[in-house]
Amino acid sequence: MLLANFSKVSMDFGGNPVFNEVDLEIMDGERIGLVGENGSGKSTLFKLLAGLDTPTSGVISRRRNLTIGYLTQEVDPALDQKTIFEAVSETSDELVALPGILSDLEACMSDPDFAADAGELTRVLEEYGKAQERFEALGGYSLEHRVEAVLSGLGFAASEHTQRVGVLSGGEKKLVNLARILIEMPDVILLDEPDNHLDLHAKAWLEQYIQDYPGTVLIISHDRHLLDRAVKKIIELEDGTIFEYAGNYSFYFAERLQRLSKLQELYSLQQTEIKRLEASMRQLKGWSKLNPKFAGRAEYMAKRVEKAREEAVNRPIMERDKIKVDLDADRSGKKVLEVKGLSKTIGGRALFEPFDFTLLYGERVGIVGANGSGKTTLLRTMMDMIPATTGTVKIGASVVLGYYAQEQETLPFESAPLDFVRRLKKMTEPQAISFLHGLLFSYEDLHTPIRQLSGGEKSRLQLARLMLTEANFLLLDEPTNNLDIASTEVLEASLQVFEGTVLTVSHDRYFLDKIVSKIISIGDDGRVSVYPGNFSYYFEKKYAA
Repeated sequence: MLLANFSKVSMDFGGNPVFNEVDLEIMDGERIGLVGENGSGKSTLFKLLAGLDTPTSGVISRRRNLTIGYLTQEVDPALDQKTIFEAVSETSDELVALPGILSDLEACMSDPDFAADAGELTRVLEEYGKAQERFEALGGYSLEHRVEAVLSGLGFAASEHTQRVGVLSGGEKKLVNLARILIEMPDVILLDEPDNHLDLHAKAWLEQYIQDYPGTVLIISHDRHLLDRAVKKIIELEDGTIFEYAGNYSFYFAERLQRLSKLQELYSLQQTEIKRLEASMRQLKGWSKLNPKFAGRAEYMAKRVEKAREEAVNRPIMERDKIKVDLDADRSGKKVLEVKGLSKTIGGRALFEPFDFTLLYGERVGIVGANGSGKTTLLRTMMDMIPATTGTVKIGASVVLGYYAQEQETLPFESAPLDFVRRLKKMTEPQAISFLHGLLFSYEDLHTPIRQLSGGEKSRLQLARLMLTEANFLLLDEPTNNLDIASTEVLEASLQVFEGTVLTVSHDRYFLDKIVSKIISIGDDGRVSVYPGNFSYYFEKKYAA
């Protein structure tokens, strides 16, 4: 069944085109992933579909009474005083009102004076039956159970359900928004980066939820594993145009390369033919000066050239501009890090119990665990940024630390990127500009205070620090969080040829599988375990047990 249709839809912002006469159909039950460079229009497409924006031209039609749930970044301030459980339960005004209506009708039916009037009693019984039927259709009788299941799946412990929304972090509030949408169960769910604040277990839960969802789901995500597991169709937004692929992310990746290769081949054939026609046209025009009978043939050939040019495809862009990351560094000693009896307790709770661990030069190790398990704390403790409760940390000889902070608090927010990189390494202004251009910073960005930059731009500056300080031991805390897929793939390629040592916290399963060969797992009970393999090996061993 067709739910929504875009017909020749164009969208401009300040004269800058985002979409150019795109056609798109959204069908019932589809699982769709939206991919494309930052600024390609993914969020704009969501807003158009949800009716929050109006296209510059074209028509968007939706099925009558279509319900759409759109995951936004902000939580309604009116929810701040409600508990998490209340905020998620009260997603529908009708659902909130029905228990009161049912209670009033029950009171009427139990009143002896009212029950004596057969006509009124019949009317109330009919109203009660309709209200009861509607309450059941909206999932009212199973609401409490569903709310508990969704909150648990997204990582909220039962003890947290009574917390006020107003005291939550921005990431936790976004999860409340996600829970509200999942409980509401609209016909279409639009999820814009739903997994940014989910741990590995919650991501796996969300993937399964999306697979089982009875309606239609569209997802914008940089998590390639989620796009492989949860979607069956990819929509790519590129240069104002939409391309559709009938498969998951891995299918799209292979098919896209094949499509571009065929397009490149067609472009080359067409350009060769155009050159041949142009040569014939010039030859005929030269002959027509000597013999007028060739003038008609020259004119005909000119029309063929014009038509060939009009029908020719544009040169495909085989390789888009990508960031340049070179993590070259001098070798350190063989033993990079040694911890003995290391533990950390905060507020009486043991984040991680005492454990020993040795990291050798060239190893790549991932740290995993649930949200709040102490992964960032462990990383910062190993760097001696915060004191350990017990144990010792020893950094090896000739080790140069490079820290990538998840919250980006290590950046000088009042400085501009140009000043920042020139303080890290002595270079001329033209050299610094060239370096930052390699990280896709525009000229305007170079002089903008770092505080005003996007999350992705701040992430690229952290990569700049790692390169310019020539660190040979990289401690990375969620390095892919704010990077688009193309930039993440560049980082992965750089880390694969990096000769130094890597210790990384990440929820990106695709990234962990490609980069690490050992996993440190922090359990819910604070026990630290080491698995000799990538994420897939760890996941299989841990959950097969």
